[in-house]
Amino acid sequence: MKNIFFLTLLFSCFLASCQKNITTSPYEFALLSAHVYDGDEVETLPNHLNPFLDFDEENYKSRLNIDLGKVWTMTENEEWGKLVPYLGVKAFSRGGYFGRAYFNKKNKQIIIAHRGTDLDIKINELTANQISIALEEDNLWNIIKDMDDDYDILNGEIPMQQFEAAQHFVQEVKEAYKKQYNSEPEIIHTGHSLGAVLAELCAVKDDTKAITFESPGSKPLAAQLVDSEALNIDGADITSYNAEPNQINTLHEHLGKVVPLYDESKIQSAYSDSDKIMSLRQHPINELLKRFDEKSGKPK
Repeated sequence: MKNIFFLTLLFSCFLASCQKNITTSPYEFALLSAHVYDGDEVETLPNHLNPFLDFDEENYKSRLNIDLGKVWTMTENEEWGKLVPYLGVKAFSRGGYFGRAYFNKKNKQIIIAHRGTDLDIKINELTANQISIALEEDNLWNIIKDMDDDYDILNGEIPMQQFEAAQHFVQEVKEAYKKQYNSEPEIIHTGHSLGAVLAELCAVKDDTKAITFESPGSKPLAAQLVDSEALNIDGADITSYNAEPNQINTLHEHLGKVVPLYDESKIQSAYSDSDKIMSLRQHPINELLKRFDEKSGKPK
């Protein structure tokens, strides 16, 4: 009887160990990076990947609204030192960030997907007539709301308004998970393009892992984090899957490891600017999904 009990216990431990070692495939991370756009690229997910929590932009922005009464009191009391950072919060209330946490039932991981540049219409469809309509309906900001963050990245700066929102969301996910499961979550970040930068910065900040797609490179941005001296930037656990060299995925130096989703032998080392521009057609996440084998979950 003791032997049977011992064997049962040993088998249970073995199953638990196997369960823990189940990894989320690169293709699944790409699926989630596409799914967070809420577009037509991914309508359904595998049964073991379930949305866990969405970022609540309205609630986040309401926390950051400026209290004019408080501003007036500060100016009357000449508390300029407090006034400047308080008003600085206004920069973060413009919105634009969106993230979604997913729960992988197979390995009990939480995957936070950070949305990339969110355009309500495609760039090549942005006609003069559409711009005029957007101005009349006061929704031009909804069309270009992420462009200022892209400009920050272009200049080698952290897109602070989205990064702060992302950090806030990560904390909300942790609290929601602990409340539901009474334990600390294992979190992995993912994202595409702008979302890749946010995923990588969050991973560095929290000393976690990131799997990203078409990242512009975030090493010079990560070096700007306030406590960068205590962060493991060079040893960051980050893997970025990139298409052919283009103007976006060669923008800055990358963190971690870059996995090419193309035949490197067919790409010249000294690729021209025109080649990079042509390769931009491969940048969208729906194009990258085609580079993975759905069954194995690995690049083709």
